[in-house]
Amino acid sequence: MKIEVGKVLKAQGIKGEIKLQSYLDDVAMFKGLKQLYIGSREYSVEQFRSDGSFCYAKLSGVSDRNTAEYLQNCAVYANKECISIPQNRYFVQDLIGCAVATDSGEDVGEVTDVLQYGAADVLVCRKDGKGVSFPFLKDLVVSVGVERKRIVVAGKRFVEVAVYED
Repeated sequence: MKIEVGKVLKAQGIKGEIKLQSYLDDVAMFKGLKQLYIGSREYSVEQFRSDGSFCYAKLSGVSDRNTAEYLQNCAVYANKECISIPQNRYFVQDLIGCAVATDSGEDVGEVTDVLQYGAADVLVCRKDGKGVSFPFLKDLVVSVGVERKRIVVAGKRFVEVAVYED
């Protein structure tokens, strides 16, 4: 399965290197990727380097600036299984569709969206046509089982931070 990991910002230099904006939590996660997918093509990563929050990659078949410029603004994908993520971190697409319940068994709903803000990600759930949002916080989330598509939250804390739509 492929997931979107970034976007080509521009050509870098004259030898076909591209500058990437990373959508991953840490640009170092790009280092382990040997294959990237841009448009309908698969590219082998020949060289990789990072500078701050940006990545630079030299791809097979991209040997000059003109070819690199053709990739500008394109989405960059990678095989999900090739990306190593730290424990207790999750891909957004793995959280969407999870059933959410409190530790006392109350059904909260199903995750329909994940909003990413600086302080904390916010999970948006729907149940019976109504929405509720809550931050993905360590003291709130009791367990996450992406294989079982189930998230359990602390009921008492949930009442304090949940925002219901009208």
